[in-house]
Amino acid sequence: MTATVRIRPEILTEHRYRMELYGLEDEDIENTIRMKGWAWNRSREAWVYAGEPDFMYRQIREVIMDLPGISFADEGIEESVKTVLNKARDDEEREEGRTLLRRAFEKTGQILEAEKFLAD
Repeated sequence: MTATVRIRPEILTEHRYRMELYGLEDEDIENTIRMKGWAWNRSREAWVYAGEPDFMYRQIREVIMDLPGISFADEGIEESVKTVLNKARDDEEREEGRTLLRRAFEKTGQILEAEKFLAD
């Protein structure tokens, strides 16, 4: 089974948001998350990471793009894209987020579904 990720708005601060990772059955991936020292927490049957864009971009690169068997929840693609783009602190950061998401959706094979939300 593929693990799924959703990116959602965090209500505590203007630029903070959260990434939720569901369905991790591979113990090696769970151990990787723990051992790399990332501040992921176990919550509501998901691994959850929250932070501002620079920290979240690292997680997009090192978790979604680098670890095998992870894709975006189909019903969460629009929310994930909008959250990353809306929480950016400036235009440069927004463009970096768009580029990272495009690469992540290419890796997961979901670029066709995501492209309409990624358009400038």
